[in-house]
Amino acid sequence: MIIARTDLASKKETLKFVTPRAIIQGVNDQYSHIGYYQNDKIVGGVIFSHYDGHNIWMHLALDNPRAMRKSYAKQVFEYCFYKCKCVRITAMTKPTNARCIKLIESAGFKKEGRIRKVIKENLQYSDGLIYGLLRKECRYL
Repeated sequence: MIIARTDLASKKETLKFVTPRAIIQGVNDQYSHIGYYQNDKIVGGVIFSHYDGHNIWMHLALDNPRAMRKSYAKQVFEYCFYKCKCVRITAMTKPTNARCIKLIESAGFKKEGRIRKVIKENLQYSDGLIYGLLRKECRYL
């Protein structure tokens, strides 16, 4: 059984899990999270960062695709749109990450563009695809 955790004890562990998988850059201590655990081992997580009252960035990483069930997707979107009162959520991925693109698009995100040479990984820069989801487009609410 997979459980979602938002407690302080799971905060740093979730960031440590998500950062290398989602190639997060520029996240300081001002972030919130949801960690997904199976048998007390982290199997997925979401980091929410760069919240400005209108928009929030979402960084998702899953080792187990079953970790993101509909009920957890609903929890993610309720957090962004109801608790934070955002109008939109922004996500970015590399154009080569087909699994992530499929997940983002299946959640209802719309591709908004491409930013050239924005993602730094192993001293190399690659393009990033920007996706956005507006509250009125979210089918999980």
